[in-house]
Amino acid sequence: MTGSIFSAGVVVALDVWVGAWYGVKLVRGKSQPRVATWLIFEIGVVMSLAAYFASHDHSFVKAALNLTDFVVVSVIVGLLFLQGRGGRIRFTRNEQVCLVICCVTLAAWAITKTAWIGFVGFQVVMTVAYLPTIESMWRWKVGPSPEPVEAWGVNAVAALIGVGLDASGRHDYLAMLYPLRACLLCLLIVGLVVRWERLNRRAARVEGSAR
Repeated sequence: MTGSIFSAGVVVALDVWVGAWYGVKLVRGKSQPRVATWLIFEIGVVMSLAAYFASHDHSFVKAALNLTDFVVVSVIVGLLFLQGRGGRIRFTRNEQVCLVICCVTLAAWAITKTAWIGFVGFQVVMTVAYLPTIESMWRWKVGPSPEPVEAWGVNAVAALIGVGLDASGRHDYLAMLYPLRACLLCLLIVGLVVRWERLNRRAARVEGSAR
């Protein structure tokens, strides 16, 4: 077994673990994510994958994170639809912006026939889709963090391994954009969770000294 295949296996295992953990929370009713947001993720993952494999030089091993995300996100979207039982899907302004960027990216990709334009465009879509989560984490209030640091931390590690995988051997800079984008966003959210907990402790100290 080569180092690249082993690294890809680790990425897949970590990604599947986080997806399974999230799916269990969803089934048990401990998580209530927006269907529209996950649909945006699904579009971004699928079209990123399609754009990457439309390039002349692609590899299943190098695209390990993107491929696993496709399976994980598809399962979660399926669970959300089963729970919603065909209810109407409402899109926020941010999600509507994501859909517009999707359409523009698809049009640019179709016209230019250039894979990297489609791939980069859909990384932008997935980045914009993270903004509501980032905003909710920035607006601190007393209480537990709405996002679990464990899941985002494992995602960040998986994405970081993915970056190293794509940078090793034959450098696949196009494939590297996907885990790099994921790693940076996951690290940002981990940082916001740490900030949230620090503000909780500070508020607790202030409340304790006021008694």
